[in-house]
Amino acid sequence: SRLFMTDAVFMEQMVDLEYKVVASPTAKRFAQSMGDGRIIGHKCPSCGKVYVPPKGYCPMCVVETTDADEVAIADVGTVASFTVLTPIQYRGQNEKDPYALANILLDGASGTVGQQRIAGVPSDQVRMGMRVKAVWNPPDERAPDDDARGWGLGNAIKHWEPSGESDAPLETYREHML
Repeated sequence: SRLFMTDAVFMEQMVDLEYKVVASPTAKRFAQSMGDGRIIGHKCPSCGKVYVPPKGYCPMCVVETTDADEVAIADVGTVASFTVLTPIQYRGQNEKDPYALANILLDGASGTVGQQRIAGVPSDQVRMGMRVKAVWNPPDERAPDDDARGWGLGNAIKHWEPSGESDAPLETYREHML
């Protein structure tokens, strides 16, 4: 026989799910290095691309990378693209002024790190090619990245600000523009 909507029974039930994220040893090592004030990456032994944060493999060559492939990455880079956000004002909103989030091509890396806060310059002066440097949080304010997923730089870096260097030439970051 067919079930008609008049025969259906509906129940209300609360569901609670807890997730436990298990970070890889590579992601944990990266989080520890950020806590120590160092940025590290993995250089693919096959193609030479440098991944920040390290992944433990090269997705292009399908080659494993290990601590033996670890390289130090500078805490300076180039704004490859950016967006300026204007906070919507609502009750309890602390952010009032527009601010910029950028994708930064770190010196020594083959790809960008995204969603990095730019400060020390009005948002209307942020531009592609601008050279920036990291402003690190004090060591006691660098909370451990408990889930250490390796998706970003954690909270070790407070923000990025202009380095005072001349803008980078377009050809150095062109392939990283969004």
